[in-house]
Amino acid sequence: MYWLAMLTMLIDHVGLVFFPTDPAWRIAGRLAFPIYAYALYLGYTRTRNIRSYMLRLLGLALISQVPYMLAFDVYRPNVIWTLLVSLLALAAASRMKHWVSVSALYGLTALFMELSQMDYGAYGLLLVLIYQYTRSYMIIAAHFVLNVVYDMVHHANIQHFSLLSSILIVCFATGESGFDGRVPRWLWRSFYPVHLAVIALIRIWP
Repeated sequence: MYWLAMLTMLIDHVGLVFFPTDPAWRIAGRLAFPIYAYALYLGYTRTRNIRSYMLRLLGLALISQVPYMLAFDVYRPNVIWTLLVSLLALAAASRMKHWVSVSALYGLTALFMELSQMDYGAYGLLLVLIYQYTRSYMIIAAHFVLNVVYDMVHHANIQHFSLLSSILIVCFATGESGFDGRVPRWLWRSFYPVHLAVIALIRIWP
């Protein structure tokens, strides 16, 4: 699943920059983010040092920001910020005892992500929450509903293809299977900023 996430993300970003009129690249790319969101959920549940995990994500977000802006010619936070804020929300919610406080926290976090124009925004947080709070085929159902709402709001029917990732996760990768760490950690952690830097260099090279 790690390999699939990196490969489909690369396909998506190459298509976005160099083949923007060909939807096939973006369709393949819809598989990437749900896998990263699920990996974040797994990391949150398994880490022995949540602070260290947050600091790693912060470092990646900072390192990736300039390549992200240069690659896509945008001025908004990259997707690592989305994952970091989602992780912060999960950690904060774990310290709260009342569901009203937890709901308010998630609502305010989603609003902040939308206002700051983070990549995927509230959608990213909600997908992480689906992996956190639902199990088995409820993951697929909840992800389907999320995609329907996202399509209604943003008129992005291409996002429906991301459901395939949740289907793969439920059928083949729930728990240890499929996320066994066979990808070297240095590659998993560096792939996002490095591939963005390469795309940015190719894009701006005279």
